[in-house]
Amino acid sequence: MKNRKGFFKMLGKFLAIILVVGFFAGDIMELTYSAMTGSEPDVVVTIHNDGTISQQGNLFGGELWYPGKDKEGVIRIHNQYKPINGSSLGVGVELIEARETYDWDMVYASFLQNMQLTITQGKLAIFDKVIINSKYLGELLHTSNDKGNTANQFSISKNDFIDLKYKLLMDEKAGNELQNMSAKVSLTINLNERLQDNGGGGNDDKDDKDDKDDKDDKDDKDDKDDDKPVIIDENGSSDEEMIEIPDDLIPLGVPHWAHDCIVTLLRHGIIRGYPDGTIRPDQPITRAESAVLIAKALKIEESDKFFSGYVDPLPKWARGHIIAVSQEGIFVGYPMRLFKPNRNITREEMVTVLIKGFEKELHPETELIFTDKEDIGEWALEYVKAGVSHEILRGYPDGSFKPKNEITRAEAFTIICKLLGLHDEHM
Repeated sequence: MKNRKGFFKMLGKFLAIILVVGFFAGDIMELTYSAMTGSEPDVVVTIHNDGTISQQGNLFGGELWYPGKDKEGVIRIHNQYKPINGSSLGVGVELIEARETYDWDMVYASFLQNMQLTITQGKLAIFDKVIINSKYLGELLHTSNDKGNTANQFSISKNDFIDLKYKLLMDEKAGNELQNMSAKVSLTINLNERLQDNGGGGNDDKDDKDDKDDKDDKDDKDDKDDDKPVIIDENGSSDEEMIEIPDDLIPLGVPHWAHDCIVTLLRHGIIRGYPDGTIRPDQPITRAESAVLIAKALKIEESDKFFSGYVDPLPKWARGHIIAVSQEGIFVGYPMRLFKPNRNITREEMVTVLIKGFEKELHPETELIFTDKEDIGEWALEYVKAGVSHEILRGYPDGSFKPKNEITRAEAFTIICKLLGLHDEHM
């Protein structure tokens, strides 16, 4: 009998040690999870004690999709910070590869309409709370106006963690346009500090102090802007910097084809929208707008020279930049010392000024395969060749370049994004 008591006493101590180690040691918890499920979490997000966020692992992989295919995995969120709430789960989607016989915009829209996402919350292989239940990605596209939804909210205490199990499924009835295609899917989560409830009662002076502390905490929270969403993406990074996404970048709920390049340039402060908050990506870009865009991209300071060098009046908002880029030899104007600021710039003109501005090496030996290459002006030919050889320029699906066509704002922004090396941020 005595031996049995000694055995249970030793067993109790052993279990107590395991529980303590399991709570305080993140590595032990990872090994426990691995032993129970046969694999580690696909993505581990850590909210550090200073409020910064890091990510390890890839979300959803990068393999080819086809109707009926599914992919599932686990996201683990470690919280070393304060008690937090997570809410407003959403997605970002970028098409990477599709069959050449289908229009990309059509494939993208079909992908959003045929991909279902399910997310359940749990811990250590026990998932008992559904956060997102078989919703199509088109319903979950993230916008910067997402402020929190208690229906899909979860909480994480300090020095604790939760697991989010995800499953992405392509509808079996999806069309052939979704055969052997791939896309990048990122997951956005709003993380914000959870205010503690003191339970009421007690000393009135203490309550007053707690109320003041809560207010101070709220003020600190507002100052630090802790409500920014975390983006869990394919590249093993978490991006906390979010901006207001103009509504016309997601018309009818489907992101514009140049959405990611435009958002990247907005985030870097290279472009700004119109006063009404729009970007108007499919609108032609004027010469004045182009001058300002290039000057900001190249960090060329405005010039305050009294005489611009042009005889036609320049708009006040663009005058300093127009003079500056002209002094750099990027723009040369038209005969009779005209700049024509309100004239829409053509595709061959834009390529020329961009290659000049970014000082890209010319490759005159490059052979153009555009079906309308004979329409390219002699003065622009070597710059178009340079754009092709540096892989910042592509033609249209029909094989043409359309050099005399007015270039759209989205097309100009995309080339700028590539020239600045920012395109890699969302490849």
